[in-house]
Amino acid sequence: MPDFDVLAIGGGAAGLTIAVGGTLIGFKAALVERHRVGGECTWTGCVPSKAILHTADVAAAARVAAAWSVDGAPPPPQLDFAKVRAHVHGARDQIARTETPEHLRGEGIAVLQGSARLVAPGVVEVDGRSVTARHIVICSGSYPAVPDVPGLAETRTFTNETIFDDLESLPARLAVVGGGPIGCELAQAFARLGSRVTLIQSRDRLLPREEPAVSPILRAALERDGVTVLTDARLMRATPAADGGRGATLSLEGRADVAADAVLIATGRRARVQGFGLEEAGVTLGHDGIQVDDHLQTSVPGVWAIGDCVGPYRFTHVAEMHGRVVLRNILFPWRKQKVDYSAIPWCTFTDPEVGRVGLTEDEARRRYGSSVHSTTLPMSRIDRAVAEGATDGFIKLVARKRKLLGAHVVGPAAGELTQQAALVMSRGLPVSALSMVTVYPAISYGLHQAADRLAGQHFKRNALLQGAAGVIRRLALR
Repeated sequence: MPDFDVLAIGGGAAGLTIAVGGTLIGFKAALVERHRVGGECTWTGCVPSKAILHTADVAAAARVAAAWSVDGAPPPPQLDFAKVRAHVHGARDQIARTETPEHLRGEGIAVLQGSARLVAPGVVEVDGRSVTARHIVICSGSYPAVPDVPGLAETRTFTNETIFDDLESLPARLAVVGGGPIGCELAQAFARLGSRVTLIQSRDRLLPREEPAVSPILRAALERDGVTVLTDARLMRATPAADGGRGATLSLEGRADVAADAVLIATGRRARVQGFGLEEAGVTLGHDGIQVDDHLQTSVPGVWAIGDCVGPYRFTHVAEMHGRVVLRNILFPWRKQKVDYSAIPWCTFTDPEVGRVGLTEDEARRRYGSSVHSTTLPMSRIDRAVAEGATDGFIKLVARKRKLLGAHVVGPAAGELTQQAALVMSRGLPVSALSMVTVYPAISYGLHQAADRLAGQHFKRNALLQGAAGVIRRLALR
C-alpha cells in the first residue's frame, strides 16, 4: 500500500495546487520542498516585484501631485529604500503565512522537508528516506537564465532571486540586462525610486512576444521615467568593479560602455530538472524542460510534470491550471483532459500595463489568412482613461468571423481587461459578448467600444450583410 495517493516534488504554485487541491478532493497528499514553501512567485517573483512596483507608483504619484501643487510648496519626498524593502518583505511574509509547513500540515497535507529524488515509478527518496505514492508530480520550477558572456560569471550580479533580499540600498546606477517583463518592470520601478537605470535589450524592441505596437509606447513611458533604453544592444563583456562590489562596466557591441553600481540579469528562465534523478528513472527531458504528453504525463507511468519545469508558459496561473488538469486526470483516468493553451492571459505590470491573450495579428494571419480582421481602439477614445490622464496605449482585438482570436491591451487595468477577453475565448463565446452592457465610465467600457468597432468594420466589408440589412430596413419602414 503506497504511503500517499499523490506526492508533489516542489512547493511552489504547482506543487501547492496538487497538495491543497488533492487534499480537498480526498487524496492523501504529500509535498516535498527542500527550501521555502511558496516557491518563486511568493518569494522572488510575482509578489515582491508587484510590491516594489507599488512603492514606485507611489513615488511617481507624489511627483505628479507636486507638479499640480501651489507655487512654493515643498518638493515630493524621496522614498526611504529601507522602508521600501520593509514593505516588500512584509507583503511577502503576509502571503507566505498560509503556505508554511505548519499551516499546510494543519490542512491535512504531509510536508516533507528535504531534497527529493525519483528512484523508481512510485518511489521517491527524500534525504535518504524512501516514500511511495500512486502518483508523483514533478513541480521543480525554473531558475534565472544567465547569458554566457565573458566576465559575467565573475561579476557580482543580481537576478530576481536575489535582488529583493540582497540589495540593501538603492543603487545610484542600475544596469538591467534583458527587455522582457521582469527587466521592464524592475527598470521602471528602480527609476521611479531614484536610480539612474540603463535597460539593455539584445532584440530590436522591448517585450518582443507582444504586438509590435506595444514596444514604442512602453519605451516612451520608460524614458519619461528616466530609463535609458538601449535596443539592438549586444552585451560582449562584463568587467567587475575593482573594489569587489556589485558594480561592473558592461561592454556593448558598437556602443559606449555602461558603468553601473549594480547589474540585474533578466534574460529569461530555464527549467530546473537536474538533481531529481529524472533521467535515471526514465523520464524524458526536452530542450528546456520535462517532456509531457497532452495530459501532462511524462514518459514514466504514474509520473506527471507541471509548471515551469514543463513550460511553455512560465506563469503562476499556468502552473495552477496544470495542477487542476492533473488532479482531474488522476480522478477520471478514463476521460482525461488535455491541457489547452489557446486562451492563456498574461500581463506585464509596467505603467502602462501590457496585457495579452491569444494570437497577435501576424500570428493569426499566418494561420488563417485574409479571413482575419482586427481593430485598434486608442486609449484616448476611452473616457475614463482621458479623465485620469492615462491615454498612452490601446485595445486591439483580433478576430475571424465571430470568433475572438486575440486581445491586446496597453493601458490602465490591462490585466483585468485581458481577463475579460480570456473569458470570452475560453468559453467559446462570440466577439459580440464583449459588447455586453458595461459599467460606464469604467476602463472596461473600452472593450465594449472595441467590440462594437470591430462589428462595424466587419459589416462595412461584408456586402451580403449590407444587402440583407437593406432589405430588412425597407420592410421595417413600409
